[in-house]
Amino acid sequence: MIVATTDDLLGYLADVVERAERYAATILPPADADAIAWRRQGETLAMDLEMRLPADPHSRPVELVLRERWRSSGRDRWDLAEYAYELHHHELDYRRALHRHDEAYFIRTFGVVTHEHCESPMGHPTCGHHAGDPVPEAMTGFLRLYDIWLTGRRPDCSALRCLE
Repeated sequence: MIVATTDDLLGYLADVVERAERYAATILPPADADAIAWRRQGETLAMDLEMRLPADPHSRPVELVLRERWRSSGRDRWDLAEYAYELHHHELDYRRALHRHDEAYFIRTFGVVTHEHCESPMGHPTCGHHAGDPVPEAMTGFLRLYDIWLTGRRPDCSALRCLE
């Protein structure tokens, strides 16, 4: 389990934003916020970063989203509870996602904590959930998805192991 202090998380968010911008990603605050910041949701801290990747001005957008939920586990101690890192390439009509959420359900149903989604074309999955390797932090998720985008081709969903 990944554990951090509040100061660690503040630095982490700043580092993710700075590094993503080096890859020419345009970072947008969540739709209901004025700025990029951690948001408190009860005993949880939420990171919701929406990005646009470089694209031809006349093409449809390429979106990359990084979401994390950190749960309080003591005084100034936070554990990474969930993540969802997603790439939506509207021009090429595909979606790739790396997820960790609803752990009890996924362990009970599939014997795994993490999973992936691959839709090519978007909205038409050939498998509900694919086996996925854990992603240790947001920039690793960003880079995995960015590298898929860099190919300029739809991902081959048939290459992934289907869980259901």
